[in-house]
Amino acid sequence: MSKVKNIINGWTNYLMPDDEVVLSIAKKRAAICAECPAATYGLHTAILPDYSISKIQGMYCSKEKGGCGCPLSTAVRSKDYKCIKDKW
Repeated sequence: MSKVKNIINGWTNYLMPDDEVVLSIAKKRAAICAECPAATYGLHTAILPDYSISKIQGMYCSKEKGGCGCPLSTAVRSKDYKCIKDKW
């Protein structure tokens, strides 16, 4: 899947959180991301509240720390997206 399709897939799954399989995978990924040094708090909390995965709410994967730059709430929900740091 292309990067654009992965981004769209993550946003779709974030905005329409009906798929329990996706949410289960996202929660496992979020637990890993929450411990990663690239996970950084930003202004995402105001625009991306994440009520189902609160441990990554407001965080993004910092490019300055070797990450991809994506908001974690959407990245962990993209079915085919792979962590740039090969953590999941």
